[in-house]
Amino acid sequence: MTGSSIVRLAFVAALAPLLLGAAPAPKPSDAAAWQVFAKMVAPAAGRPGVKAVAFETWASEEDIYTPPGPRWPGATVAKQLHRALAAVAMAGGAAPPHPMLSIAPGGSCKVPPNGAAGNFPAGACIGEEVRHNRTAFDYVKAQHLYSTAGLVQAYAARQRADFPADAVVVKADWIKVSDILRWLPQAYRTAAAVRRAYYTNTATLAGVATEFALAGMSVQSKRAPNWVWMTFEHRSSLGRCDLIGCHDSFGALAADVAPRTVPNTDYGPCAKTPALRALLAGVHADAVWENYCLKGTQTDYVRADGTATVLANSVIERMNKGVAPDHTSCITCHAYASYDAKGGPNYAVLPPHPIGAVDPAQLQGYWQNDRLWSFLAIPQK
Repeated sequence: MTGSSIVRLAFVAALAPLLLGAAPAPKPSDAAAWQVFAKMVAPAAGRPGVKAVAFETWASEEDIYTPPGPRWPGATVAKQLHRALAAVAMAGGAAPPHPMLSIAPGGSCKVPPNGAAGNFPAGACIGEEVRHNRTAFDYVKAQHLYSTAGLVQAYAARQRADFPADAVVVKADWIKVSDILRWLPQAYRTAAAVRRAYYTNTATLAGVATEFALAGMSVQSKRAPNWVWMTFEHRSSLGRCDLIGCHDSFGALAADVAPRTVPNTDYGPCAKTPALRALLAGVHADAVWENYCLKGTQTDYVRADGTATVLANSVIERMNKGVAPDHTSCITCHAYASYDAKGGPNYAVLPPHPIGAVDPAQLQGYWQNDRLWSFLAIPQK
């Protein structure tokens, strides 16, 4: 069954309880988000003796955009993290547009620009990776969208990017286990305690194997024309539901958690529904994944009343990009993922942190890349 077929079935299933007079059904996008999540965190196949879940075997930005071109990663490739490229673009892209951002070799972990917003300890750093499933990888490769020359060619040919329905791209932010202990000393007093609560793995940092804990993931899935946007956080992230609340009508027993007036508090566990537990058990996911919470989903730019939808991760956007959660829209920001006739990204649109409906004037002279910003990783010349 295709991804689009599953979504259609989910929408039909969502109507049934309403017709029968039962409690409101979960949003189809929330159910779809957890279906994608379950596939991502299932134990990786074909990696005997190597700790990895499915999404960690996907192609990274380095695998796609480093010359001579896309190559699917091997079974023993070490994880490399880097700075948040979108954050660098937003900080320096006002004017004039600068060369494309290249990924620092050897892995890097950078102090977030707004760590104070989440009470992050001084000097602690966050490493990021962006991974593309095989469908997304194959599409970028086939359409030659992995180099400046390829973008120039696509622009000239008016080659419309349209990823297949089962394409998935994930942005994951990781924090060193040693920094978790400094950030959340009341909750975790030992590295062993962090390992029991977080999904942890080793990444190469400046050539040294370093243990990291997964703090959050923002995911885009082409299960809808504008993609389905979802963000997941670890339950312990301080201020996880601040400003915009947390909303999960499928996986959480408390479907809506209101933001608190006191910032950066611990919102506690997002207790899981039997349906979600069954879904995770069906893919043999480790029990640690029950400590991750769906913050919310997006499928459109505005609500029925015309107000802008917002969605943000307290680690990825608030701390690592320095953008307030109530002024962040994944779907709107990525609608502007575009480049000009020379293959130069549409940097100027990023610093204002756009939300709401897309302004066509901001796309004049640019060609859209079907909401995929990862071409920012193309090396500078």
